[in-house]
Amino acid sequence: MLSTFLFDLDGTLLDSKKPFIIAYNRALAKNGLPPLPADESSAIRILRQPADKIIMDLIDEKKALDQRFVEAFTEDLREAYGEVYESHTSLSPFAKEVIVALKSNSQKIGIVTSRYSFADYIVPALNQMGVGKHIDIIVTSQDVASTKPSPEPFLLAAEKLNRGPEECVVIGDSPEDILAGKAAGMLTIAYTGGFYGIEELSRYNSDLMIDDLRKLLALVNNPL
Repeated sequence: MLSTFLFDLDGTLLDSKKPFIIAYNRALAKNGLPPLPADESSAIRILRQPADKIIMDLIDEKKALDQRFVEAFTEDLREAYGEVYESHTSLSPFAKEVIVALKSNSQKIGIVTSRYSFADYIVPALNQMGVGKHIDIIVTSQDVASTKPSPEPFLLAAEKLNRGPEECVVIGDSPEDILAGKAAGMLTIAYTGGFYGIEELSRYNSDLMIDDLRKLLALVNNPL
């Protein structure tokens, strides 16, 4: 029986597109580089990649080989994100309602994210939005040797919560979430309200696909 809900963070629990776009554009401008595409969907296609791949895509090849430049750009990006995340990050629709309802039904709630550079902003953001106290475990890229689509982050979260994979459900908005959850032997739910849409996520055969986080509540008493 399901007892644990493991959420991806960006694009699933958090609507974090806007602060990332602003932060990247500030860091790019500071370093004399062109901004992200003005079209949001085009910018999102870049930003949904792993952080190191994003940076490599945004700076020219010569600068990409300059480790000092990459480190300086990354620090500028962290600084810019720190300036905007509180005012521009919001919970995804119905996220708080769902988290509170799950906790009232004695469910464990974890966050499993590929964040590394911005990991230290997670707890302040969750506390600011009133959901931090409901989260039982947070696993970031800093905690594991292999990130999604490796199952390691989800398995670590389950282990720390003293839960077996069969008791856990993974909710995420990316192919990496679904692949990692499947490899971990967990139920997988693709959320289409984040960085990826229905057409892209349907290729990965999640156990369920939802466009509204409230649909998770049906699983508490009626698991798949």
